Amino acid sequence: YLEAVKYARNQLRRDKGLPLSVRLFNGTHKRLMTGTRGQNKQPGKVRRSQNWIGGTRPGNARFVPPPPHRITDLLGDLENYLNSEGILPPLIRAGLAHAQFETIHPYLDGNGRLGRLLIALCIEEWGLLTEPLLYLSLFFKRHRDEYYTRLSAIRTGGDWEGWLAYFLEGVAVVSEESVGMIRSLFDVLTRDRSHYLESGNVTVVGARLFENLPRNPLVTVKSVVKICRTSSPTAAKAIDSLCTVGILEETSGRSRDRVYAYREYLDLLRQGTEL
Repeated sequence: YLEAVKYARNQLRRDKGLPLSVRLFNGTHKRLMTGTRGQNKQPGKVRRSQNWIGGTRPGNARFVPPPPHRITDLLGDLENYLNSEGILPPLIRAGLAHAQFETIHPYLDGNGRLGRLLIALCIEEWGLLTEPLLYLSLFFKRHRDEYYTRLSAIRTGGDWEGWLAYFLEGVAVVSEESVGMIRSLFDVLTRDRSHYLESGNVTVVGARLFENLPRNPLVTVKSVVKICRTSSPTAAKAIDSLCTVGILEETSGRSRDRVYAYREYLDLLRQGTEL
């Protein structure tokens, strides 16, 4: 997932990179599906066969997306919409784009994952945020039945207003939760920084490593060598110093190539993701 996000953001940022487009979708989808459920279902390629959602066949499915011969034109329309000068506010456009992408359902698997990522990419690309901090996945999971009901109401009755009301409620809820999460993470970092610097175990490389833990909450001696540009013995000593004060914790249980986690920081990030 992180590789897919990195790829998409790099493409959108580069002067000669891809815009929000089918080619960007394909490249992101290929990376998103690598090593995950559905990796054998033509990752990075628009489907050439009929798919459906729910049921055992199109005849008893909850929803049957458009047939494969229409996908190219429908994705072309969506691409044009994403790159046009819209008169609607960006949040509304992001909600409309997500619903349209999920309705087209252009891949054999992974449409939900890519469709949710599309929201974050639109919000960043259209200037509402400078980082992909707003992910609605958890809100959609918490209210899964309403999510499908609202999308279905668009397809059967054209109820775009109902979908957008639900979508914007999700944006508001997740925004408030994200602010609270950021504050909690900041408090943990501030407390642990003081605790480490005031301990008798602090090292120069350990202090440097601590400042990099928010971006690298899982580390190995090898990764610390690269992050801190130091030697393996010095990296190991830095990790040991952070373990001694309870900031890092060994999680692999191995005697070699051990993995160390900033457990409390990761636990905060994982809150609610078990849904």
